[in-house]
Amino acid sequence: MRRGFTLVELLTVIAIIAILAAIIFPVAGTVRENARKSRCISNLNQIFVALQVYKDDYRAYPPVLGAYAVDANGVLTCNASQAVPFNLAPKPLGSYLKNDEIFYCPNNPIDDKRLITQAVYPQGHALAGQPVRLQLGNPNSLIVCFYRYDSYSTGRIGQSANHELHYTLFWSNQQLNARENQLNGGTTNYGLGYFDSPVGPKSTDNPRQLGYRNPDTTAVVTWCSYHRSYSGGVLNRAKTDLVLFLTGNVKPVDSYEMFQSPYTMRP
Repeated sequence: MRRGFTLVELLTVIAIIAILAAIIFPVAGTVRENARKSRCISNLNQIFVALQVYKDDYRAYPPVLGAYAVDANGVLTCNASQAVPFNLAPKPLGSYLKNDEIFYCPNNPIDDKRLITQAVYPQGHALAGQPVRLQLGNPNSLIVCFYRYDSYSTGRIGQSANHELHYTLFWSNQQLNARENQLNGGTTNYGLGYFDSPVGPKSTDNPRQLGYRNPDTTAVVTWCSYHRSYSGGVLNRAKTDLVLFLTGNVKPVDSYEMFQSPYTMRP
């Protein structure tokens, strides 16, 4: 007679499988996330090289990292039905990069190149919460829109559908410069910043901004916030934001600190 499995044996096997699954699944998830981070870092490294070549050619950094949303005539638009896909939009760095996929983080939930969005300036920026406009600091200037596929020009605010700007040429005012002086241990004495009246470059300003002719190499270029994790909608404190500095280094930085004051980060 064939002998079947007893209930105890079946329960034992199920328990062993459950234990193995509990060990293997988190490891597999970590491996996948590390692979995504590696690709994201590679993207940022390639963007940095392209930026430096662009700077050598034009003696300035571009006003936008990826592309502004435009219609078929190349006119700026925030009308989603009129905007051309990201791959058809003119990009300052387009001729310096091999493909548009370099602007896409594999953790970005939006891979549709047609979707566009407005963006606001992030916390730690002199214009925090205000919509991004074509002319810096001009409240009457045209509001520009970005492609949600582009993971490095903007990023989602928390787990919402709203976006904040990451790449910017100028971000300072007197209050933020005072914070910079504090971080520098009192060795600097930066005063009025770019967005203090009258808006524009100032000799007292912090040089850690891409808009100046020879910005300090510790300046933040952009960062990717798509590797963040949340618990109950609350941002977890962990070094998951990947920050590209003007040194060319990509460094993991605490996500909470980046959310609060991104442009004061150091390589």
